[in-house]
Amino acid sequence: MIDIIEIPVTIPGRILAVGASYIAAPPTWHVAGYFYQEVGGVALDDALVFPGVGGSPTAVLDASKRRIVLNTIEMHVFTRFATEHRYRFEAMRWIPRLTLVVWEYIGAETDSTEDLLQTVRVDLARVEFKVNQL
Repeated sequence: MIDIIEIPVTIPGRILAVGASYIAAPPTWHVAGYFYQEVGGVALDDALVFPGVGGSPTAVLDASKRRIVLNTIEMHVFTRFATEHRYRFEAMRWIPRLTLVVWEYIGAETDSTEDLLQTVRVDLARVEFKVNQL
């Protein structure tokens, strides 16, 4: 069984290309494992959920979970919860060996929500201008 692989650095980006390969895998094996996005520094009062256990002021939580297909490289877009994120990979228990690669996408990002907000701002400015002319 392969141990959990913690990516040893925090990554500021939210778009990653992730690939996992095991060349000797039978054709019936489709999933390499699961890739988790972690968010740290979350303030919790876990004494309410786990009475009697000492509470911690901050915790690391799983924010997203993505299935990684075996012997492929896929682009994954994660939600931006913080300026930097941590990631980990948990391989399927029956895979004896695995090569994991992770690349961070550092190109330009566009967000359709931000584009729509910008359009609304322009329209609002135009309406204000016309109202002021009346």
